[in-house]
Amino acid sequence: MISTSQLAAIRAAHPVDEMALQWVKLRRYRKGYIGPCPICSTDPDKRGATKFECDADTWKCAVCRNGGDVIELVAKRNGLDFKGAVEWLGGTAEIKITPEIAKRAGARSHKDGQALGEVPVPYGDDPDLRVAFIAGWSESRRRADYETFARERERQRLWGFWNGCSAHGIDVVRSYLLARGIYAPWNAKLRLHPAMPYFGDGREREPRLIHRGPAMLAPILSAEPRFIGLHITWLEPDLSGKAQILDPETGEVLPSKKVRGSKAGGYIDLGGCAPGEATRMIAGEGIETVLSVYTAMLRAKRDLSRTLFRAGIDLGNLAGRASETLAHPTIKTAAGRALRVPGSIADVSSPAMPVPDNITELVLLGDGDSEAFTTRHAMTRAAARHARPGRVVRVVFAPDGLDFNDLLKRNGRAPLLTEMDA
Repeated sequence: MISTSQLAAIRAAHPVDEMALQWVKLRRYRKGYIGPCPICSTDPDKRGATKFECDADTWKCAVCRNGGDVIELVAKRNGLDFKGAVEWLGGTAEIKITPEIAKRAGARSHKDGQALGEVPVPYGDDPDLRVAFIAGWSESRRRADYETFARERERQRLWGFWNGCSAHGIDVVRSYLLARGIYAPWNAKLRLHPAMPYFGDGREREPRLIHRGPAMLAPILSAEPRFIGLHITWLEPDLSGKAQILDPETGEVLPSKKVRGSKAGGYIDLGGCAPGEATRMIAGEGIETVLSVYTAMLRAKRDLSRTLFRAGIDLGNLAGRASETLAHPTIKTAAGRALRVPGSIADVSSPAMPVPDNITELVLLGDGDSEAFTTRHAMTRAAARHARPGRVVRVVFAPDGLDFNDLLKRNGRAPLLTEMDA
C-alpha cells in the first residue's frame, strides 16, 4: 500500500512537463507546453503539433483523448498498470520534500477538488513547506478561475462568428456540398462565414493572423443542447473545395479544418427529424462522412422520417476515452518502441458524443481510409459505450482505403445501406 501523501510526493517530484520533454519536443504555450503526444504521435519532433498539452501537474491529448497526471502518463505510454507506473517513478523510495515540491502538491490538491483546510502531512509540519503548499493551492485556484473566464469569453466570441452569419448561408454551403455530390438536410446547422480569420497559435494577445477567407461553420453543441464551440472548414474563394493554407513563415501546409472552443461531450447537428421523435441516429466522425450516407439514403428513397444525423467531430470524441492503451502491432515510435494507442474498453467516466435516450437504433460510421487498428478499437469502444437495453448498435465500415464520400462518388449510393437497415 502507498499512502496519499506518498502519491502526492511522487507526483510533485516528477512534473508532467519535465517527463514529457524526455519523450517529445514541446514548445511553450500559455502556462505550460504544447506539441506531439508521447502516446499517440509517431513523430516526436513534429513542428506545429498541437494535439498534446501539459503543465507541471496535468496533461491531455485532443486526439487519443487520454489525460491525467504523471502516473497516468507513464502508465499509458509504457503500457503499465497503476502500480507499475508508480514503481517506474521510484515507488516508495524516500523523496526529499522541497518547497517547490510542496507548491506543486498544493496545486495538485486544488485540481483534485480538495478544499484548503488543514495542510496535510508532511507539508504542514514545516513552516516553509506549509507556506509553499498554500501558495500552490491558491495559484491553482486563481488559474482555474481565469481559465473558466477565458473559456466563456471564447465561447461568446465564437457565438458571435456563428450568430453574425446570415441564416441564408446554409444555401451557399449546400451549393459547396452539392458540388461534391453531397446533399444536406434542410435543418442541418451549417452556415458560411465570408471572411473567417485563421490564427496560427493560441496566443491571447497579438495572435498571428495567417489567413482570412470563406469558411463553413458548424456549431458544437452539448447534450442540453448548449453552444460550446465551433467547427470551421476554410474554403477556396470560389468555394471549389477546401482552402490550401500555408504558414507564411515556414511554408508548412496547415489544416483547413479547426475546432475552437470545447468539443468534449459535444456533437454537430446535421439535421433530420426532431430529436424527441427520433428512433434512429446515424453518426460518424466528420460532416461529409455523415452527409454522404444521408445522400445515399435519400437517393435510395429510404424512410428518414425518424432519423437523426450527427457528427462526433473526431474519433476520440465519437468513442470517448479508453481505459487502457495497447501496443500497436506494426507502427513504431521514432525510438523503435511500439506505438501505444487507445484500446477497446471505454472509460465511461469521460465525456463523449451524446446519444439521446429515445434512440433505439444507432449506426456508427467508420471510415476505411483511417488507420485500421486504432479506428476499429475506437469503434468497438464507441459501440460498447452507447449500448443500452432495447437499443441496437451497429458499426458500419467503408471498405479499406475508402471513406463514405469515396463510395458515394463511385456508386452514387453507398452499397452498405442494406447492412444499415438490416
